[in-house]
Amino acid sequence: MDDTAVLVLSCDKYSDIWLPFYAFFFKYWPDCPFKIYHASNHLSFQHPRITNIHSGLDADWSVETKAILEQIKEKYIIVILEDYFIYKPVDMFALLNSVETMKKHDALFLRLACFPSQYNSWWRYDKLNDAPLIGKIRNGEEYRINLQLGVWNRALLSDLITKGESPWQFEINGSTRSNEIPNPCLSLVEDSKINYVHGPITYLCTALSKGIWMLDAIELCKKESIPINVGNRGVETKFEYWFRRLYIRTPLSKRKYLDFIKSKFLKFQY
Repeated sequence: MDDTAVLVLSCDKYSDIWLPFYAFFFKYWPDCPFKIYHASNHLSFQHPRITNIHSGLDADWSVETKAILEQIKEKYIIVILEDYFIYKPVDMFALLNSVETMKKHDALFLRLACFPSQYNSWWRYDKLNDAPLIGKIRNGEEYRINLQLGVWNRALLSDLITKGESPWQFEINGSTRSNEIPNPCLSLVEDSKINYVHGPITYLCTALSKGIWMLDAIELCKKESIPINVGNRGVETKFEYWFRRLYIRTPLSKRKYLDFIKSKFLKFQY
């Protein structure tokens, strides 16, 4: 496992959520066997098990991230964003099996977040013969790579990042660029009995959206008695919360109607 590390990818403007993030991380993954890198611009998070690395830049996401990746020696990295709060014990057996499958197939990326089947149109896959719980994402898929929790070949990830892109642009444009790389992109296969995000590392997706706290994150922190500071950023309204819940449960082909309703509501509201 010396060739694998965990990279918590963040930036200074989200330093107010590092404390709850790591409270969840070490509560539900106390025996993490990997080196843990905490990445930011200039600020550090003080913890004996964490190695802080800094981009030293205030640039765009892609430039900062490439600067971070250059400081990591491990070949493989488990990338987790700072607003992915882990809320169940990590299944180390399943995680290690997934990592070994990635290594065996010399993959670029293995998405460890398993989404409900309605999202499969974004990353259609073919099951692997030697690992039935993992699929090979087909070339040309819209989100063939993404920034959900996953394992990356560090060098190939760095090569895939292009200057000037935001995380969202990277997911779309990087997916197109990944088609030219011979190394496969992999994904956990969905479980039809489970209708929420799951996998070896079960996490809240996400605690923040567009820089504001999601009500789910606030309730989860209350339930776990983990303090958070909501004074530095906005909080999701109840309308936004219920609309989001409805949106998630709506088939992708029907979401344009909800987008129209929301735009009319917000226009009327303001």
